Amino acid sequence: MKRFRDAGMGIVFIFLNQLLVVPIQIVLDLHSFNIPASVLVMLLFWVFMIVTNYIHTGTAQLYNKHLRGTIDFLGRHMSFGFVASFIMLNKDRTPSAIEVSKIAGAFLITTAISYIGAYLVTSGSFKLEQQFRGQQTKVCDLEDGNKSWPRPSTALPTLPTEASPRPLPQLSRLSVTLVKNKCLTSIEPVKRGSTSQFIDHLVRTSPIWICFFILTVVGIPVSIATRYDTPFESLCFVLFWILSVQFQRSLKSSCRLQRSPRLRSTIVILANPVMVTWALGTGYIWIKTAYTKQTIDVIISEFHRHNTLSEGIMAIVEGGNLTNHIGAGDLFGPVLDAGIVCLGFKMFEYRKELWESFVTVFTTCAILAVVNVFLNVLIARVIGLKSTDALAFAARSVTIALGVPAIQNLGGSATIMSAMVIFGGILFQMAGNWVFSIMRIQDQECQQASDSISDKDVEKGFATERNERDSRRSAGSDNAVIAAGVTVGINAAAMGTAHLIERDSRATAYSALSMTLFGAMTVALTAFPGVSEAVIYLANL
Repeated sequence: MKRFRDAGMGIVFIFLNQLLVVPIQIVLDLHSFNIPASVLVMLLFWVFMIVTNYIHTGTAQLYNKHLRGTIDFLGRHMSFGFVASFIMLNKDRTPSAIEVSKIAGAFLITTAISYIGAYLVTSGSFKLEQQFRGQQTKVCDLEDGNKSWPRPSTALPTLPTEASPRPLPQLSRLSVTLVKNKCLTSIEPVKRGSTSQFIDHLVRTSPIWICFFILTVVGIPVSIATRYDTPFESLCFVLFWILSVQFQRSLKSSCRLQRSPRLRSTIVILANPVMVTWALGTGYIWIKTAYTKQTIDVIISEFHRHNTLSEGIMAIVEGGNLTNHIGAGDLFGPVLDAGIVCLGFKMFEYRKELWESFVTVFTTCAILAVVNVFLNVLIARVIGLKSTDALAFAARSVTIALGVPAIQNLGGSATIMSAMVIFGGILFQMAGNWVFSIMRIQDQECQQASDSISDKDVEKGFATERNERDSRRSAGSDNAVIAAGVTVGINAAAMGTAHLIERDSRATAYSALSMTLFGAMTVALTAFPGVSEAVIYLANL
């Protein structure tokens, strides 16, 4: 029930969040500030929570008890907001095979350089910061034991799936058998009733049935009565997302795939919810194109009419019609805005860790922002891309909310930039767990070194030596976690951060902060006339 409550509060938060985001975005647009309001609201909530916690120390406990589940729910499903941008790629021009190969080559080269560079720079900066601060202690929030680490992630509010019967009946039968000195092979498995299995299955799949019911009762009748397809299409894409998440979740818990771990990992990676939702949504768009006998450009234009929801609302206020200014794709923005705003709460949650490594994060973002703006454009141009396409690489990994203003300042291709940001996020979502396991980055648990000391160690006088060894190991582990978080934030942006929330990673806060700082620094750099002129010069060499 708590998971359903968290989901319900998350949906309410999406709507309430727009009461702040939309007015602020309208004010920014009227004054020609190319800054997304969601980022400002995120920072506002971060500062507000820190100040409130300073005034009343019980704020952290209140957050952990009532808000944390909702924030995790929004973070896990933040990637849904990128589906509309992915669908928009069907409208724009299709590059030739040679251009695609050049773009892909430049993307892979710059991505590899940026990942390696960000990780090395962060790791080195953190070591220097530790030496400067004169501490080699583990970066772990131990403030009064208030913080509880994230629960095992769930794709949707459902009951936990089990491949075998529950253990308690088995344990009770085992105890009876041992008392009676019977053979263990005489224990028979407990059979669950068909009614119980049906109820469990119904609860696990309830999001699908609820969405399908609303689609049938609201979406279809409104579309038929008003010929306004936005409610119907919005519910369709929500249903696609739920099906995609549930499908990947079923693959993870499949008993048959458990026998082949490599095959299971490959299938789970390929069943990425963003990719599956995009495939289903693209199929729907092309079916609608064939049914209505309209061009794909018209269908996509009706699907996504404005860059932000605030632009559509302003057009309606100025006398426009709702059906002509709000499409289903425009409603994806509030989900992404809510996901970005929730990162401010995650940074509050890990505020001590961020304070102890803020210099590292800030320094790395500043260095990589300057290097990426110039180096990425230069590499793209050397490979042979057009100037407008090469300029898109200046914000190759900046989250779309901040990357579009940066590319607009340079006059580059926002379409290619958006595609690279999306593919960069999907690339990490698909391969992130594998990379973390290869590099042995322990980001999912935080254990105190003192907990691992046994009484026998103390009696033998080895406690001090073991403490030092565990402290060194903890410092190395935290160095890797911080470096991984900053690297993900710089290269995979919001989609990578969403995956870290899904992973229950301690690197989430570093990723959220670095994503914001790196994007803001990139926008600031491209806004300076001297820098923008130099970048444009490199793109035209």
